[in-house]
Parts: sequence; structure tokens; C-alpha cells
Amino acid sequence: MKKFALALVAVFVLSAACGGGGTPDQVVKKLFEAFENADGDAVVACLSEEALEDMNENVEELRESPEESVAFFAMMNIEITEDEIENMTAGDLVSAILGSEVFTEEMPDFSNVEIGEAIIDEEDAKVLVTIDGDTEEFELVLEDGNWKIDDGMNFM
Repeated sequence: MKKFALALVAVFVLSAACGGGGTPDQVVKKLFEAFENADGDAVVACLSEEALEDMNENVEELRESPEESVAFFAMMNIEITEDEIENMTAGDLVSAILGSEVFTEEMPDFSNVEIGEAIIDEEDAKVLVTIDGDTEEFELVLEDGNWKIDDGMNFM
């Protein structure tokens, strides 16, 4: 019974990690928290089905040439094996990139992120985010009652 209760809590936490009925600006905030923690699964949980489909296509491209993919990751000082690429998920890909020195050196300081209020139009929303003086518009969509990032991660 204890294991079942823990499993239910885990499912609840994962489903609430991004979206979970929060407002669009809360979802964007959770996205940046996931970036700071190099938590690829939490980033993926924030993405719309369409955005996730695009990311999964990137993973499939990596799988098509595992040897070249290993070399690509090596250029970013990410050690990864061909076997890891064969079993890679979108969350794994994001975690690998977020955890790389090259990425962290090039990324803006996320502690200076300013997240604006959401502008909601039925099942679409926009949130302005300012990072190091640059403003980016994040587009979100309502999917199954949860707000998901659909576009706006161009700073990556």
C-alpha cells in the first residue's frame, strides 16, 4: 500500500511539473526552473504536443547516425555513447545539452529572468519574458486543460 501511495504522489508531481492547471506565466516560470536544474524531463513536460514532436524528430535524427551524433556531442564536451543515443529520449537530449559547459557558458543568466503576465485568448496565450535585457514572446496553447509552451524558446 505504501508503494502504491508513493507511486500516486510521483504521478501527481510529474503531471503538475509543468502545466498542471497553472497559468501560462507559471508554466514559463517552471520551464526556467527546469533549465536551471538541467532537468530535461521537466522541460519536456512544459512543451506542447507539436513542440515535443519537433524535439522527438531531432532525437530520431541523432539515432540515424549514432557515430556522428557522438562526435557532435563531443564538440560540446558532452560524453555520450552510441548506446545512450540509441535509447535517448527528448528529456535525455535536453538534460545533456543543459548540463554541458558549452551551453551554460553561452546561456543568459536565468536568475535575471523577468516573466510578464499572460495575455490569454481562449486556448492560446502569450507571455513576454525578458532575459538580460532581451525580450522574447512565449506562445502557449491549452492542451487537455494544461498550458503548454508552443513556441518562444529561440534563446536556446
